Amino acid sequence: MSCANHLSNDELFALCNERLIRFMPTFLDIAIAEISTYDVSQDDIAYYSHAIQYNLQGGKLIRGTLVVATTRCILGDNISEYQWKLALILGMGWCVELLQTAFLVADDIMDKSVMRRSNLCWIIANQFKGNDRLISIFNIFTRISMVTILGQHMDTYNTMDISLLDNPTAATALYYRICKNKTAYYTFFLPISLGMFISEIDEHNINYRKLESVSSLLGHLFQAQDDYLDCYSDPSFSGKDGTDIQTRKCTWLLATALHICNKSQRQRLKENIGIDDPHSVSVVKGIYDDLQIPRLFKVYTQDLKSKIQRQIDEINHKELAIVLQWSLDIILNRKK
Repeated sequence: MSCANHLSNDELFALCNERLIRFMPTFLDIAIAEISTYDVSQDDIAYYSHAIQYNLQGGKLIRGTLVVATTRCILGDNISEYQWKLALILGMGWCVELLQTAFLVADDIMDKSVMRRSNLCWIIANQFKGNDRLISIFNIFTRISMVTILGQHMDTYNTMDISLLDNPTAATALYYRICKNKTAYYTFFLPISLGMFISEIDEHNINYRKLESVSSLLGHLFQAQDDYLDCYSDPSFSGKDGTDIQTRKCTWLLATALHICNKSQRQRLKENIGIDDPHSVSVVKGIYDDLQIPRLFKVYTQDLKSKIQRQIDEINHKELAIVLQWSLDIILNRKK
């Protein structure tokens, strides 16, 4: 399947990503112009200019590109410059990336990381003056923001509950809620639904519900990969040291281990997980290896991939199916 007659899917997504990147200076001008209307000093303006550029650089731009690609895929060559504009920065693309940055900031703070970032999502309003769908768009952002904040809370607050280590069923249920709320909605459902919105697909269209279902599964796969990479990836390649074991995060690895470990292994997990010490981390990883967690992870992700593929194949909207297939391929090919 292909979205446009003269572009392959890879070419289309590369085009959308490239346009999003090229539009960054324009977005910065808009943001600084808006900030300048407030009673702020030139030093403040310089600070925000630096913060926006510094914090938005270096990411994969998956979410922003999904907004633009969904719009371009659905509208094809009929996309207007105004719709390009909305789908890029002035509308949604960079605003979704800002929302992503805001959630990363919250995650950094809750994890006591040293990085601090800035989010200025509110500039969307001036770019939508005269658009009667503004309220619906704000509602989507508000709803997804609330859901993600709840997911962040689950991910942080419940890590303190040591009793979960004796209750595998509760740990797994918590993990599934974290996947759905913290990851799935703002990573996949939000950007793709915004692209559908820009393309003037009615908000009551059944494909929004189908998108929500597929997005939930994509979120589970994405989060499971994050959990696995946090434990097993090479920091020199991924660019960060894993901290899930030290902070006793309720990850796929831990939830799975709790279901299959013996009494002795469970006791050693309880004694070492949540301890910020290289020896304790090594003990936990050793238990994971003894339980063949890497092999089970491959089985789990393959099964999840098949479920996602079946749901994508059942979607009767060609362009939406292409975007979702691309999302799945991105996840399957990620290394960090």
